[in-house]
Amino acid sequence: MATKARPPVARSRAHTPDDTPRTAENRRSARPRRLARALGIGTTTAVVAALASTAAVAAPAPEGSPHAAALRIYAAPDGNGAACLQANPCTLTAAQAKVRAVSRTAGTDIDVVLAGGTYRLDQTLAFDAAKGDGGSDGHTVTYEAAPGAQPVLSGGQQVSGWKQGADGVWSAKVPATADARQLYVDGVRAQRARGSDPTGFTRTATGYTTSDTTLDSWKNISDVEFVYNVGWTQMRCGVASVSGTSVVMDQPCFDNSTKKQYGVNADLPSFVENARELLNDPGEWYLDKSSHTLYYKPREGQDLRTADVELPRLQTLVSGTGTEAHPLTGLSLSGITFAYGNWTGSDTADGFSEVQANMRLTGDDAWQKQGSCDRFSTTDPGTCPYGNWTMTPGNVVFDHTQGLSITGSTFQHLGAAGLQLGRNVAGSTLRGNVFTDISGNGLEIGNGTDANPDDVSLLPHDNTVADNWVHNVAVEYTGGVGIFQGYARDDVIEHNQVNDVPYSGISSNWGWGRTPTKTAGNKILDNLVFDAMQQRNDGGGIYVLGQEGDSLADGLLISGNVVHDGVGGGHAIYTDGGSQYITMTGNAMYGNDEFSMGGCRESDGTPYGDFVFTGNYVENTTPDWPCGAPDDFTGDNIKVGSDGSGVPASLLAAAGLEAPYAHLADAPAGSAPVNLATGKPAQAQFLDGSPAQLQPGNQVASATDGDPSTWVQASGQFRWQLVVDLQQPQVLGSVTVGMPQPHYATDFHVDASTDGSAWTTVGTVHDSGWGTVPVLFGSPVTARYLRVVADKPDDWGQRGDQMAISEIGAYAPGLSNLALGKPAQALFIDRTQADMQPNSLPSYATDGDASTWAQATGQYRWISQVDLGAQRSIDLVTLLQPDDKFATQFHVDVSADGSSWYTVARHGGSAGGLTGIQLDHPVKARYLRLIVDRPDQGGQTGGQMAVSELSAYGPSA
Repeated sequence: MATKARPPVARSRAHTPDDTPRTAENRRSARPRRLARALGIGTTTAVVAALASTAAVAAPAPEGSPHAAALRIYAAPDGNGAACLQANPCTLTAAQAKVRAVSRTAGTDIDVVLAGGTYRLDQTLAFDAAKGDGGSDGHTVTYEAAPGAQPVLSGGQQVSGWKQGADGVWSAKVPATADARQLYVDGVRAQRARGSDPTGFTRTATGYTTSDTTLDSWKNISDVEFVYNVGWTQMRCGVASVSGTSVVMDQPCFDNSTKKQYGVNADLPSFVENARELLNDPGEWYLDKSSHTLYYKPREGQDLRTADVELPRLQTLVSGTGTEAHPLTGLSLSGITFAYGNWTGSDTADGFSEVQANMRLTGDDAWQKQGSCDRFSTTDPGTCPYGNWTMTPGNVVFDHTQGLSITGSTFQHLGAAGLQLGRNVAGSTLRGNVFTDISGNGLEIGNGTDANPDDVSLLPHDNTVADNWVHNVAVEYTGGVGIFQGYARDDVIEHNQVNDVPYSGISSNWGWGRTPTKTAGNKILDNLVFDAMQQRNDGGGIYVLGQEGDSLADGLLISGNVVHDGVGGGHAIYTDGGSQYITMTGNAMYGNDEFSMGGCRESDGTPYGDFVFTGNYVENTTPDWPCGAPDDFTGDNIKVGSDGSGVPASLLAAAGLEAPYAHLADAPAGSAPVNLATGKPAQAQFLDGSPAQLQPGNQVASATDGDPSTWVQASGQFRWQLVVDLQQPQVLGSVTVGMPQPHYATDFHVDASTDGSAWTTVGTVHDSGWGTVPVLFGSPVTARYLRVVADKPDDWGQRGDQMAISEIGAYAPGLSNLALGKPAQALFIDRTQADMQPNSLPSYATDGDASTWAQATGQYRWISQVDLGAQRSIDLVTLLQPDDKFATQFHVDVSADGSSWYTVARHGGSAGGLTGIQLDHPVKARYLRLIVDRPDQGGQTGGQMAVSELSAYGPSA
């Protein structure tokens, strides 16, 4: 039976003109016009006057187009024209100057059309209302990709001049000003050199004593960083100095990370990072700032003589601002990639002393004073409001902006948070964007400071965050979240897909109930969240806290969301400290291995409650309240299976990306081989050739109907056979046999015949599980008839069940194992190189030898990743595991570039032996990875997964 990569997304919701996606074909006719854009700056004059004053700024759109009067200004990475025309484009800076010259008087929309390529920014592209960067009198200024183009606004600098050194490490000189925490090679983030603790540590008041003098011999010791994975946080503090066996840590980071009055504290480091002495694994790098030298050890297949190596340089790529009286209005960005943004704030003495969700303590005595208000002392209080900690900045930032539209854009390869919407950002629309490979939070709205402002307009409000794909973010600061919403009002977060995040998927509100808030009217609707909580704990797919309004009527509404397959302690939807006025209805939560609903109230009489949780589809109908039940709770929910059985199909279909945006999270399509058995007649027989009795409701045609959700199963005898008539002789190279869970044969064989009388066995399978199992013939076979014969189980008490067949595949020669002999890696969940069990190598996963295997050690969850060498069409994946060390649940991702990954299959109920996964649709990918989901700790069935063979099947090259 085919396994599903994720629940289907909605395909039927009607769109108003303002909701239409901004594709290359319809950008001009579909520009959103939100009511909040009504604030104008000055009066407009005739278009002809604007043109005269700027000496031909740009050519108008062709007659008959939806925006016939719009001004167009053209820019290109290598532009040098003065008029900014399509035939002679100008630079981005010159294009902005043209906009400023006419925006207040043009009386029409202005489109800045960006040619494809990389725009290397020397300084921030700053949009300022006072300088005329926004639209006037209800018009818009749009910076958009030219049709079919992919413009990239980059804060990076290319590194060249590489020289090979010892131990496979290459080096290159960089400018004296170069300073970055990230490096990207051919679009893939490299790992800063890191390793386990090189010596024993004992805590002291100022740092540590060590068991030997190893660290004292290291060069550039003040560059070294200790990293602490603790609970829901990750903290990072630099080393100040080492003398003999004494290590002194940077202050105030060390005190702020070890003395917190709230949350969790650091003790011994989880690992050590950023030392030349640790650079030993492929894909690792180190920047020696003292000698202005960059070191990198290439991964297999990388050639630094031709690779695109990018070192971030500029922190803020794009900014937008105005004032409360005169906000930036009518700005639209569409089809643009924002990449290679820098941030080195955590390199300072403050380090990265995280409290939660990338909020951190900064400054002397922050552990005692910052954001503590009067919680711990009424006579010597700290700063207010409670939780007023320092946000991690965005690489793209806006404040005092109204009617902002960002559509169809990509935020990737960024060293801070992706996009930050700050104070007085209102009426904005973020739709159809991708956020990925970001060091911190994917998207930030609001802050933890403005809990109860006198001027409520300071809070972000009436913003829409819809149909975005947020995935693989917080990759460096792993306490981060996909979407962070601080104090805000009347925002809607809907139809987003959030997956593969280390901590919570969506985090809403702040304050823990210890301060009154003006937060109200927010909605979290119809989102799809899966594979959250991959590294941290005590969070959720959706996590909320604090006062959400003044009553249920204007409180937080959480509805229509699907949260599945998260890991780590917490809840699928988590109502944490101080949560108040929350309605949660019509959501689905399953496969999370944790309580579906619940939270932990604060002490000291802080409010917690006024919850209505009804009509949700959950694994656990009783919420988990470990710190005491909430006040005024109403609950009435429906129990469903851990696999989502019982959840209405309409709810699954409506969650996540809507139809016009579903392609964002769909892997590139591959080509499917032709199944010669589809629609062909079949017979179910007992082994003596007599017709087999079928299970009630079964039909033989289900084995060849092309629908993997139906199957045929005999009744009365364990062993039976299915015969398929291809209706004419065919030259075959392989067969696939699909078997549903739990009705599968562990052993079977395949016979072929030209006449239906004389049979030859062409393939045998042993120790199979459920799924789709391929049988490749040793040489091409000519046959009209195929026969699948069940061998085991042949009696009660054996693994498996009476065989059922959901689909038979018969294929011409050409299908092959594309992963055989290809380079393989073993990685931990944080994408660092995994430690291996004795006598085990990552390459054993693709060596074609079933007697060897790859098996990580130290962490139950790990990744087996294969580089196919080029993009190939993949239709089927198989996993062979030893019978005494196997994953029971796993999922499969693919990637074209090794950076952006798509989940294409998920499989449960596995055991040792062979497991086959037929993809819902063929995909095209160069990289394949299999990620263990369970076991994720000791005492669970399976043990730590070992991979005897990871195979990917598709057409031969």
